[in-house]
Amino acid sequence: MKRKNLAKMTALLLTCSMMAGGCGNNGGGADSTANNTTASSGTESSASTENAQVQENQGGGSAPIAEGAGYEWIAANVPKLSDELVTFKLVAFQEVSQIDYNNMEFFKALEAATNVHIDFECFPASSYNDQKNIMLSTNDYPDGFFGYNTLSMDDLNLYGPMGVFIPVDDLIDQYCPNYKDVLTRFPNLDGMSTSLADGKKYSWGTVNESPARDYPDNLYINKTWLDNLNLEVPTTMEEYYEVLKAFKEQDANGNGDPNDEIPYTFLAINQINGYGSFFGAYGHAEAFNAAGSTLNHFVVEDGKVIYEPITEEWKTAVKELGKFVQEGLWDQEGFVQDGDQYSAKLTSATPIVGSAYTWASGSFGDNGDQYIAIAPLKATADSQEPKVHKRQNHVSFLGTGFSITNKCENPEILAQWVDLFYNETMTILSYRGPERVKNIDENGVFTYDETPGADGASFDTITQHEAPFDGTPKCMTNDMFVNKIITETMKNDKIDVINEFYLNASASVTLPSMQYTDDESQFLSDYGASAQNYVESCLAEWLLGKSDIDADWDKYLAQLETLKVQEYIDIMQTAYDRTIGK
Repeated sequence: MKRKNLAKMTALLLTCSMMAGGCGNNGGGADSTANNTTASSGTESSASTENAQVQENQGGGSAPIAEGAGYEWIAANVPKLSDELVTFKLVAFQEVSQIDYNNMEFFKALEAATNVHIDFECFPASSYNDQKNIMLSTNDYPDGFFGYNTLSMDDLNLYGPMGVFIPVDDLIDQYCPNYKDVLTRFPNLDGMSTSLADGKKYSWGTVNESPARDYPDNLYINKTWLDNLNLEVPTTMEEYYEVLKAFKEQDANGNGDPNDEIPYTFLAINQINGYGSFFGAYGHAEAFNAAGSTLNHFVVEDGKVIYEPITEEWKTAVKELGKFVQEGLWDQEGFVQDGDQYSAKLTSATPIVGSAYTWASGSFGDNGDQYIAIAPLKATADSQEPKVHKRQNHVSFLGTGFSITNKCENPEILAQWVDLFYNETMTILSYRGPERVKNIDENGVFTYDETPGADGASFDTITQHEAPFDGTPKCMTNDMFVNKIITETMKNDKIDVINEFYLNASASVTLPSMQYTDDESQFLSDYGASAQNYVESCLAEWLLGKSDIDADWDKYLAQLETLKVQEYIDIMQTAYDRTIGK
C-alpha cells in the first residue's frame, strides 16, 4: 500500500526507545538496506499470503484477520507444536522498562496456540553478564538463551565446540522455513552466525534494521539566527563558511553581546555529534565510532574496504575543515569536551550555538523550534553531490538471537517455536504486542489503539509491558518500520529529516558487525589500535593548525606503513568478505 512519505516514515521514532542509554548509542553494524518482505516475488507480502505461508511452513490453520485481533491472529495462524504440553527453560535479558516475561500476555497467547510453555529466568542488565558467566562456567544453564543480547559470538565460539550449545544447522534446514527465508534475503547473516572455531552455527541470528540508526547524525542550523542576519540556508561548504563567520562576528542571537555565539560545536570522534559527515563533501563521509575504535575511518564501496585517512580526498577534507577550526568558526572545546558540556551548550537558556550535528531538534531542548535540519553540504556549487554517513549498526544485524544448549530434550520442537518469530506478522506482534492492534490490513500494515492507559501510561510503555519488544529473535526490516508499523503518537522531526535528505542520498557505508580470528583480534589490539590513535592525534593537530598536513603527509604515510596499515586493511577486508559470505 502506497502512502505519502511522511506517513510511511512515522515508525522511525520507535527506535529511540529501543536503545538502552538513548538512540544510536551503539557501534557500527551490518548492511541496513531496506528489503522486500517476500523474497520469491520481490514485492510486499499481503496478509493472506503470510497466513498461507504460516500454514504451509508450520502446519497450522489459517483464518481471516479480524478487526483489533492481534490475539485472534495468533490463535488462528500459529500452529500447535506438540500434542502434550511441553516445557522449556530459557534465559532472557530483561530491559528496565519491561515486566517479567513469565507475566507477559504475549507469551501466554503463544503458549495457548503452540502447547509450548516457556519458563523464563529473566535477569536485568546490571547483573546479566555475571549471571550468564556463572551459569556457563558451572554447568547450571537452561534449555536455551532467548534474545540477541543474551549471548555473544565469543560465547558461542568458546562454548559451542565444547558441547554446551548444540549445532543448529540441521535444525534450521529441517524445521525453520521462516528463518531459511531470512538467510536467503540477508545472506550476510549466515557468516555472522557461523562460528569461526569450527564452522558450525550455534545460533539463530537477528535482523533489527532501523533507518533512524542508519543515519544518526543530522546537520542542524539556527534558523532564527539566519533570519536575524538576513542570511539564506547554506547549501555548500563555501556558503556554510560565510554563515558561520557571520554568526561569529555579529550578534546573531540578538542579546546585545556579539561575542557569546558559538558558530558550530561538536564532540570530537563521535557517530552522532561529531564532524565526520563534513568529509562527505570532499569524498567519503568519515566513519566515527569512538576515539581509538578499530572500526573508525573504514567504509565499504562496491565490496571494497577503504581506509579513508590514507586517501587524497581525506587529506583535502582536513585542509578545508582546518580553515573553519583555525578561524574560530568551530568550537575548539569540541576536541576535549564531554557529552554533558556539549548538551549544556545546545540547551543554554539563551541560544549560543549556531549549528551542530545531532540526533534531532529535541537535542536543543526548549530552543528546538529555532533549529532546522539542512541538506548535507556540497563542497562548492559545482561539486558532486556529497556522500552521507550511513551506519551498519551493530544492532541491525547480529549472529546471535537464540541458542539451544545440550540440556534441551526436544530441540526439534524448540526450533519450530523460535522459527515463529521470523514470520513478519509474528515479529511485529512480538515487538509491539497483540493487545493494542486495531487492524492488520490486506497489505500487512498494522494500526494500533494508541490512547493512553487508565493510569496515563503511554502507548510505548503499554506495548513493552505486554510483549518482549526489542529482546526477541526476529527479522525486523526497514520496510517493516517504514511501511508496516504506522503510529501517530511517536513522531518527531527525525522522521521528516531522514526522508527528505538522507534516504536517497549517496552514502559512505560503515563496516558491519564482524568476527575475528584470535590472530586478527591480537593484531587489531596491537597495530590496529596504534594506527587509529596515531591518525586521530594527527587529525586533531592538523585541524587545529599545530602542524601542516602538506609538510607532514609523506612522513605520516611512512609511519602508518610502520604500523602495518596495509595488513590492517587486509584483515578488515578478509573479515568483511567472510561476514558477507564472499
